[in-house]
Amino acid sequence: MILIPIILFFSVIVLIPIITRVVLIAWSRHLCFPVQTAPCHSTAIVFGAGLEKNGQPSKVLMERIQTAASLYHSGRVRKVIFSGTNRWIYYNEPMAMKLAGIQAGIPEQDILIDPDGFRSFNTCFNAKNMYQINEAALITQSFHLPRVLFIASNLGIEAHGIIAKHEIHRVDDVIWWHIREIPATIRAFWDIRKSTR
Repeated sequence: MILIPIILFFSVIVLIPIITRVVLIAWSRHLCFPVQTAPCHSTAIVFGAGLEKNGQPSKVLMERIQTAASLYHSGRVRKVIFSGTNRWIYYNEPMAMKLAGIQAGIPEQDILIDPDGFRSFNTCFNAKNMYQINEAALITQSFHLPRVLFIASNLGIEAHGIIAKHEIHRVDDVIWWHIREIPATIRAFWDIRKSTR
């Protein structure tokens, strides 16, 4: 009999995050667009996704940067914020993003960098409070969009998600990205609650 409460407890612990994730996906579906049909915004926000050992943007991050360039060249945004981690002198994610953005044809004067985008919440919080962004296009892969749209909405940013093309490089990587979103979504709820106290 003791096993029943234990099983129920762990079932709840596992199921609540999964259900929350499913609900967010359903909620955000109408807010996500490919570049070709994306609504116009004054600013696009590109979320970091790590650097390779040589200091270049990871493949996932390059997909986001290239999507930002396509959105900019289509005339749907006027400014681009590259947000990421500036951990130490040899790891400057937003600067690597900026250089890649310039190479993709985004003029330097239309690029802003946020060196304090340690997590998705920080990126959205900084956009709202440091850069006074009230509306924006959020650029990332489809698996990441439900969470960042939820964060932005709760911080008072009117946002649409722009789907960055995501080529499957390794199946286990794709599985990892999706699994990672489950606890990250719960963390987002906690971050939002703390920020609104």
